[in-house]
Amino acid sequence: MIAVPFAGVILYVLACWLIALLGRYGKFGFWGNFWTSVILTPIIGFVILLAQDNRPKESAKNAH
Repeated sequence: MIAVPFAGVILYVLACWLIALLGRYGKFGFWGNFWTSVILTPIIGFVILLAQDNRPKESAKNAH
């Protein structure tokens, strides 16, 4: 009986981790995408992932 809810939690966390992995170069980064998916569900996290821009690359001029 306890295996079914536990499997659901594992699948939920794995879905959040996958979205975070896909969004690691996005504006929110890995952890921002992960926590967005955890709090707002992975489906909404995926929509947010699609809507965000990539992080701007730092040029050599801006690096100190």
